[in-house]
Amino acid sequence: MESEISKTNDSMILNIQKIFKYLNQLQYEEAFLLSSKIMERKDSGDQLFHEWVKSLAEFYSCNNKKTAIQLLEKIKPNKLENEIHFRIINSLMGFYIEIEDEQNFLKYKEELISNLHILDNNDLLVIILGNISNGYYVFKNYTKSLEYCEKTIKIMQTNKIFDFKFSKIIMIKIMNLLYLGKVEKAKNLQKDFEAFLKITNNLSDKEYLVRAIKKFKEVENNEKDVKKAL
Repeated sequence: MESEISKTNDSMILNIQKIFKYLNQLQYEEAFLLSSKIMERKDSGDQLFHEWVKSLAEFYSCNNKKTAIQLLEKIKPNKLENEIHFRIINSLMGFYIEIEDEQNFLKYKEELISNLHILDNNDLLVIILGNISNGYYVFKNYTKSLEYCEKTIKIMQTNKIFDFKFSKIIMIKIMNLLYLGKVEKAKNLQKDFEAFLKITNNLSDKEYLVRAIKKFKEVENNEKDVKKAL
């Protein structure tokens, strides 16, 4: 009996790990399908976790943004007590960033920040702080965004977290520096970052950075043209 329980638990852990692997690879539909199979087999599936995965698939794969937001608003916890609670609120915050709803971004940002002291997961902490950095960047508060970039990078370096999240936060920092007029710092960081991407053979992030800088230059040129016209 104990052996059967152990096998079930091991299977559940492997399935959860596979779901997170799918999520990290942005394969939201695959993650949802696997989560659905777990729920169907009744392998001690977590309904809250399943609904969270479903919301990600709705928002990013199916483009049903309103449905995804309604789903998380319905199941969001009144109090943050465990990791799935933090993931739900963080995803809600991310959804509102995506649809450019600054008021709700700030609302859920405050809820997360005020409870981070009870979170004992550095990887999830990095995800949350990186999301906040991105939110402030999207809403053009580059100083605040840069502040959260610095916090996130420090935690990542301390804990040796150098995955795709590291690339994203470095790119956000570079763009913040550019918009704040700290061009030399941005160029130096860009040079170091490109060397890092070359070592890790991460061509997609390099291409993304090139596109982001191109967009910045276009915005900068448009602003110069407006000033000339005035």
